[in-house]
Amino acid sequence: MRILLVGEYSGFHNSLKHGLQHLGHEVTIVGDGDGFKRFPVDIEVGSTYFEQSWLHRKIKVAWWKLTGFNLEDRLRLARFRESEKHLKNHDIVQFINSNPFGCEPSVERIMIDFLLENNDKSFLIACGDDYEYTSYLTEKHKGYSILDAVKQNPNNKKELLHTYKYLGNGYRDNYLKLVEASEKIIPSNTDYAMALKSQPKATAIIPAAINCSKFQLEQNENLDQIQIFMGINRGNYWKKGIHYFEQALEIIKKKYGDNIHITIAESLPYKEYITKYKNAHILLDQVLCYDQGYNALEAMAQGKVVFSGGSSIYLEAHDLKAVPVIDAQPDIAYLVHQLSQLIDQPEKINEIGKAARKHVIEHHHSIMIAKAYEEYYLDIR
Repeated sequence: MRILLVGEYSGFHNSLKHGLQHLGHEVTIVGDGDGFKRFPVDIEVGSTYFEQSWLHRKIKVAWWKLTGFNLEDRLRLARFRESEKHLKNHDIVQFINSNPFGCEPSVERIMIDFLLENNDKSFLIACGDDYEYTSYLTEKHKGYSILDAVKQNPNNKKELLHTYKYLGNGYRDNYLKLVEASEKIIPSNTDYAMALKSQPKATAIIPAAINCSKFQLEQNENLDQIQIFMGINRGNYWKKGIHYFEQALEIIKKKYGDNIHITIAESLPYKEYITKYKNAHILLDQVLCYDQGYNALEAMAQGKVVFSGGSSIYLEAHDLKAVPVIDAQPDIAYLVHQLSQLIDQPEKINEIGKAARKHVIEHHHSIMIAKAYEEYYLDIR
């Protein structure tokens, strides 16, 4: 089949592409490479022009205030139109999200409509924020969530506008258009599946694919000083509960001193980011989730001990009895306790890491995941 994958988040579609190509399909990714992360795509519609200097950024903001038009969106649309001949006649077009190009809804709709009209069957992945997920979190969800910062202080809402914007009419309409046009909606993890329980087109979870051939077991055998790594994307700071990790690390630093070393990396391109944690024993991914994020899975594939989602909700959703992840709960004392146990008993670190790699190979291998997608594609055709 000819398959067009639309959008890229953290390597999600790149790894799925690897699996689908192994099965003999012709696969193309169109997108912006997930912004500053710079993931490879076959057809690039993004642009770094307005990030090249303060003057370019100022011009973009001034034009938006004056006219209401986002120049960066218009540039993306122009690049999309230049590539239209390569974006037609695919058997499958799969959208990673209802806002796969990251543009304002009116511009996004032009590109979505073109792709739906010029390709055969469409699928929508529940991956990242969208109208249904945000509605669920604000109206139905019980328990902690990525919106906890607003519950604690309503003034924090401005820090989470990237999520709340999906409740706006334009984003809602684009989501509903894709739901109507899609054969199936495929949740990529537990968090998004929870929001789709009453959605008739939703399938069972198909976990994120990991190209395991890219990663080797990279364990630091020197346990004299425990290496802890945390990556920060400022745009997702509150959503990922990074402030819980920061407060826990302050306590850990005072408690263990030179027995630990903490590395914090902020908003790095992907290729640079993964080299930063090569020697880490422990990776702190995110707190306010019920499943593992993509960065967490790649770190697990390399044998790191990862703090991310892994509660009983996750285990039930995936029909598992256990997962080799430290379930990162929004409780500072709990996080300090979990970190302390690892530092005090370092022999457990590489044991958990080896189990983590085994888990990723058994449950997220890109070829196995691609076969799960292929079943839906073939069934529809």
